[in-house]
Amino acid sequence: MENGIQSYVRFLKGEQSELRVIIQLYWDSMLLFTNGYVHNLSDAEDIAQEAFIKLSIKRPKLVHENQLKAYLFKICRNMAINYLKKQKRHIGMSQELTENIEDELQEVESRMELKDSKRQLHHAMQKLKTEYREILYLRYFEQLTMQECAKIMKCSEKQATAISYQARQQLRKILEKEGFSIENI
Repeated sequence: MENGIQSYVRFLKGEQSELRVIIQLYWDSMLLFTNGYVHNLSDAEDIAQEAFIKLSIKRPKLVHENQLKAYLFKICRNMAINYLKKQKRHIGMSQELTENIEDELQEVESRMELKDSKRQLHHAMQKLKTEYREILYLRYFEQLTMQECAKIMKCSEKQATAISYQARQQLRKILEKEGFSIENI
């Protein structure tokens, strides 16, 4: 399977169709990540689309796969935070709308072919506070380095490591409470 950086290099050389390849590679994971902030799939889709637009306009010089992934996730994170700042009030959603969003999320998760254990882990992670969920998602689902996670989260690598440790401890408590016995979190 081809990685995104090769497509990105071809995109920079003028092959516009390669942007579609990049979108296909990262869309689902960016959508899940962003939805963890905004809790609205439609808004998460808008943010993910805008991230790809920014990538195509700014065209940063990236040479490694993880740089491309980190760049896209950083854009999504910043845009989601800005979105939440604009949404000062929380509007209660109807039960029907909530169910529709859950159905759409399950479809995205299925497309990502998450195994049952990862799916359960993903749902347990939704109970964590935002920065815990963010560090675990970036580190373990997207397999970014701690340095890349720190850059996305706008903190030092040492702080990111501490947040990761605290997040794993909190996640372990949640999973144990739900009856799971996970030793290597």
